[in-house]
Amino acid sequence: MSNNINHTTGDIFIPTVWSKELIMAVEPELVLASRVWRHDDAVSEFGDTLIIPQISQLEANDKVQNIDVNLQAPTEAGITLLVNKHKESSFVIEDKLSRQAKYNLLNVYKGQAAKAIARSADSDLAGLFSGFSQTTGTYNTAITTDVILDAIELLDNADVPQTERYFCFRPDVKRDLLDLATYTSKDFVGGDSPVRTGIIGDLYGVETAMSTNLVKTGNNTNNGLFHKEAISMAWQLKPRMQMQYDLLKLGTVCVADSMWGTIETRDTYGVLIKT
Repeated sequence: MSNNINHTTGDIFIPTVWSKELIMAVEPELVLASRVWRHDDAVSEFGDTLIIPQISQLEANDKVQNIDVNLQAPTEAGITLLVNKHKESSFVIEDKLSRQAKYNLLNVYKGQAAKAIARSADSDLAGLFSGFSQTTGTYNTAITTDVILDAIELLDNADVPQTERYFCFRPDVKRDLLDLATYTSKDFVGGDSPVRTGIIGDLYGVETAMSTNLVKTGNNTNNGLFHKEAISMAWQLKPRMQMQYDLLKLGTVCVADSMWGTIETRDTYGVLIKT
């Protein structure tokens, strides 16, 4: 038996090498907060309650000669949006770890904390889909072209503007959509074919997005078709990051927090799509 200096005896000389890149936590796409009716400016300086006035439709009446016009005076109401959410995401990086780690962990986890706050806000908005009184589709059933067209028809019948409409589906529904010829054909879908790109584009002229933040309970999924004004959001304090050195912890404490409120604004402007 030879006494070679080999991989085992010389193991002390072989370094453990760490990648320059970090495997970041998987983040869902944040799609709803940028597509709903925003009232951030109204609560940017103070207040915890926002009243959004509702304006009634006026009627066109026949004008009769020598008779005064028919004056209309509807009694108006408003929707109350409460800025009642205050969320935080915090952590501490001790000096020993910060000093010895290869990576800038403060920057890494600051980004994760900010995303956690934003993800929570998007989930709040997704939860409002279940409040829409108009529904199409059936739970635990693959989406069909009829379900999509029925949802569009509901908005059309309610005189909802054609612009600023959005479909939002969970990933499993995207898979079912890609099985529909009317979805993958360039005759029906705006832009390049999803079969080639794998990207959801416009569907029947409606911008289509995907989000894992949508509510799914068991096999029941709440997707949605909505106009921007169907849901309102007032983001009073957008995600901020505050840091402070803590002598007792011998580390840097970081706290991300944010304040907002959400509410359904116009029920006929939204459709719950069940799958």
